[in-house]
Amino acid sequence: MLKCLTEMAEPLISESYFEDRVQFTEPIFGKWTISNPLVEALFSSLRKWNVALKDFSWNKDPNTYQEIQLTLTVPEMNAIIRVGLDSATFIAVNPDWSRAPALVELFETAWGSITGTEMGTQELALAMHVMPGNRHFGDTMQKLVNAHVIGPATMYGISVYQEDSSLVIDKSQKYEGGLFLRLYRKLEPGIPFSDVGTIIYEDELRALRFIGLESLIQG
Repeated sequence: MLKCLTEMAEPLISESYFEDRVQFTEPIFGKWTISNPLVEALFSSLRKWNVALKDFSWNKDPNTYQEIQLTLTVPEMNAIIRVGLDSATFIAVNPDWSRAPALVELFETAWGSITGTEMGTQELALAMHVMPGNRHFGDTMQKLVNAHVIGPATMYGISVYQEDSSLVIDKSQKYEGGLFLRLYRKLEPGIPFSDVGTIIYEDELRALRFIGLESLIQG
């Protein structure tokens, strides 16, 4: 169901979701036993963020070893950490980039408890719904396409693909009058979390600049 938020006077990012999937250089078989040392390690190392046993869960009925997954929610940071045999995924729901150093500390601490191996490749994804405030995104998006060739429309979308990244700007199916933005970037092995925040921030800034709303995240 579309949510009508047109009465809002100022543009805003109504929802966003960031994900960083880190590939292990080797599977961590030694940490998938019962009782599970992975749970013990994360529980101990993340006490600072008030992690409790109720925050840990396993996926139900995995069909293959690759589907086995431990999920840890960290309510204090609005974050989720998922660990499988060959990768770990670090998620921030509605990330506030002013708190990026705290997220980096959380993810680095968790990584240190998960594996002793080096980081492999990373796949970053950031998705968000953006509301226009008093402006009309149809006019904004029309300037990014050749409307004379495409023809009239209530909304236009664009996709930009590069060798290691992509950007999609499309009509939001959740918020009436809004846009949905999705960014993806693949990183080379060894990029630390401290650099990931800067990389995804610059990508988000570039995406918002397409629609003239970079001020939403600029200090």
